[in-house]
Amino acid sequence: MFFKRELEDRVEDAKKNKEELNRLIEEYKPFIASTAQKRVKRYLRYGQDDELAIGMLAFKEAIDAYDRKKGKFLTFAKMIINLRLIDYFRKNKRINSEICLYGYQEKTNINIQDEKSIHIFNDSENNRIRKEEILEYKKELLEWGIEFQDLVRVSPKHKKLRELYKEIAILIINSPEILKKLIRAKRLPIKEIQNRKKIHRKKLERGRIYIIASVIALKGDYTFIRDYINGGEK
Repeated sequence: MFFKRELEDRVEDAKKNKEELNRLIEEYKPFIASTAQKRVKRYLRYGQDDELAIGMLAFKEAIDAYDRKKGKFLTFAKMIINLRLIDYFRKNKRINSEICLYGYQEKTNINIQDEKSIHIFNDSENNRIRKEEILEYKKELLEWGIEFQDLVRVSPKHKKLRELYKEIAILIINSPEILKKLIRAKRLPIKEIQNRKKIHRKKLERGRIYIIASVIALKGDYTFIRDYINGGEK
């Protein structure tokens, strides 16, 4: 059976394989253009607008600097592209200082007020991405017949039970046949799970919504939601 390679695996290959690097940049030109256009708030054309050239260089920079611990690659790349565009506009104003992103440093042209603006931008950008993630997540949950408020209502209050349901979600993701059956039937494959893990049927049925929602979050491009499931909750 053919499984599509994860983007993060391709990024790791692109660090040492120039052909894969060029393929990724070419394939993600629409993503680069969309990110740059949202930042400058106007339509851009390749070969005509400097912002797109900067976006492509920033995308390559993101590949070189990417670490899986930083979360999903596209979220990281979007942040790099936005910051490099900010650098570009501020360099034209000839102001001096230094910024740091995810421990990655370089000289740039900003003053103290602009450095404050960078932090505000980072916070607002994270908030924007988080809101977009939640909206997209709600939409995908609806495709499974799950209302977001139902998920909130049935979420386990006890940490041990949350951890158990998370283990089951990971078990499903790591078991192609179980995952395939879940996606095809849109129902929790209880017997197959019980064959892999000793757990009472009623407990599985009670956790059905939470487990399915966890599978969707963990296998999808939901950085903030996945971090919450992986231990962000207190």
